[in-house]
Amino acid sequence: MRIIVFSDSLGRPRPDLDELNRTRYKDVYGYLLKNYVQGRHEVDLCYVESLDSEDAIFWGQRMVAFREPDLVIFHFGINDAAPRLFKKNSKSIILNRWFRKLTRDIFMKVLNKYRYFFTRLFPKTYISLSDFRKNIQEIVKEITKYSPNITFYAVSISRVPELLETRSWQYNQNIDNYNGILRELFGTNFIDINQLVKPEKLLISDGIHLTAFAHRQLATYLCEKIEQECE
Repeated sequence: MRIIVFSDSLGRPRPDLDELNRTRYKDVYGYLLKNYVQGRHEVDLCYVESLDSEDAIFWGQRMVAFREPDLVIFHFGINDAAPRLFKKNSKSIILNRWFRKLTRDIFMKVLNKYRYFFTRLFPKTYISLSDFRKNIQEIVKEITKYSPNITFYAVSISRVPELLETRSWQYNQNIDNYNGILRELFGTNFIDINQLVKPEKLLISDGIHLTAFAHRQLATYLCEKIEQECE
């Protein structure tokens, strides 16, 4: 069976961090899963930095669908759901490099200082909830074109710690809403990592990416689930 893990930066190693937060390639769940099922299944890890569901339509075709997999594990959504100060690909002058230099970045400093207020007053995400659903359905449809008997798993978006929750309005509520779409679309193949790993062991200090422990837990769970389905 050909298995593809298709993720954003949550699937990649982070060897450049301090020892407490570091994950090397052999620590990430895609590599661990590959080792666990070696000789029985083929596993490819495909990750794209800052991937959201809109960009995943393009990459999903070229990196996933064209390989004609038997099982795809989706792991992205935080870039869709995170509260934002600006819309995706915003042309706002505030983001312009020369303007930021000219103004000594005072506008961005003010926006970041009062981020909670502005994200509450002008709530926005890169990808709306309705578009998130449509994008996932489009990706599934495209991959299924090349692999009619394919199985899909979806790993949930991890809830953020209190520090990030207090900086951006309804951060975890957004995550719960987007996870609700994944749960609805994938049913029993929705894997809620927030239930699988205790909050204090789930994320590194940036509040977004997985600890080495969480990678191990997820790899073990995926291996057991895959092997049960192959029996």
